[in-house]
Amino acid sequence: MYIDNVKFAKTGQELSGTLDLANLERVQELDNYSGVIEYKLLGSLDTLNRPTLTLSVCGIITALCQNCLQPMEIQIENSSRITVFFNEDQLDSALFTEQDSGVEDGVLAEEEFDVLNLVEDEVIMLLPYASKHDECMGLSYHDEAESPFSVLKQII
Repeated sequence: MYIDNVKFAKTGQELSGTLDLANLERVQELDNYSGVIEYKLLGSLDTLNRPTLTLSVCGIITALCQNCLQPMEIQIENSSRITVFFNEDQLDSALFTEQDSGVEDGVLAEEEFDVLNLVEDEVIMLLPYASKHDECMGLSYHDEAESPFSVLKQII
C-alpha cells in the first residue's frame, strides 16, 4: 500500500489495518513469529508546520522461548511520531545535529511511500533480541549444570 506521505500528512488523513506476521518476509527471516498486528497511521502537521506521520502498532506475537523452546506470547504496543523531510540534509540535521529539534524519527518525502514497509520496520524494532519467558523452567545463566569431570573428582 503506497501513499504520498506529504499529502497524507498535510490533509490529516488516516489509515488503519491489520497485518499477519506470517506474510512479513523480513520478520520471518528473524524467527518463526506468528500473530496479527493492528496498525494506525495518522497524518498531521507539527508545531513547526512540518508534515508528520504518527504510527501506532499493537498486537500479540507468538514466538519460541530461547530458553525452554516452548511457545510464548509477546505483547507489543507502541506509538511513534515520524517527521517527513524534503531532503537528506534536513533529515540528518534534525536527527543528528540539532539537540532540540523535537524529531523522534524521520523519513524523506515520497510520492509512493510504502506504508506496509514502515509498519514492518516498526515491528522489527519492537521485537526482543531474544524471546524469553520471565519465569522459565529451562536452564538460565544462574543455574549450574553438573560438570562431566565431577566423576573424576570423586575418584581422586
